[in-house]
Amino acid sequence: MKSNNSFQAIALAAGKGTRMGSDLPKVLVPLCGRPVIAHVLDALQAVGITEPVVVVGYRAEVVRETLGDRVAYAFQDEQRGSGHAVICARQAADGAENLLVMCGDSPLFKVETIRLLMETHLQEQAAVTLASAVLADPTGYGRIIRAENGDVAGIAEEKVATDEQRAVKEINGGLYAFDADWLWENIGLMRENTAGELCLTEMVDIAIMQCRRVATAAASPDEVAGINTPEQLRAAENVLSARGC
Repeated sequence: MKSNNSFQAIALAAGKGTRMGSDLPKVLVPLCGRPVIAHVLDALQAVGITEPVVVVGYRAEVVRETLGDRVAYAFQDEQRGSGHAVICARQAADGAENLLVMCGDSPLFKVETIRLLMETHLQEQAAVTLASAVLADPTGYGRIIRAENGDVAGIAEEKVATDEQRAVKEINGGLYAFDADWLWENIGLMRENTAGELCLTEMVDIAIMQCRRVATAAASPDEVAGINTPEQLRAAENVLSARGC
């Protein structure tokens, strides 16, 4: 394992991507002529993480053949949520002091945003640090709920959010940094949701209940978009093209 400033990274890449209309794993769909996940790995390499852990599942052998030995691998035999995927990566990521967790189908995060997240995490001595963004239309995203003093008080997922919470425009961008010891000590506290999944966002609530620090690092609106449909793929191509990909 190679890391920067005691960081290792876990990239979640086990999903199928049924809405993409392709038999390829979603992370291998071409984006500006390269697999989606290649853009994620490039950003991690730029912040000094040269051998991240990639969690594979659907057509794992194809992902391995494509990425080769530039990464380490963990296997998620059934897709039971982001929290379960991180549990599957525990052995491969062992030894790191801090962990970045990001989705392999979220290729738009800028190097400077990832670096800001890492720096904020260390400066704040946080249990969890997450990327946040303010969107004109936050529909579909978990809202970041803050206390009167500005501290993160929780994340309200849209399906269970109140009308007042849905009006919040600051969202969880899906890029995290964790204190590794704290994460592994507490990840077993996650509970399955109604879909039978373990969601990593629950670790934010666990940290808050334990009065541990939860910090945020600001991302721009165009960075937080994932790729789940051909339309979102085209939008991502437009963003990267505007950046000169």
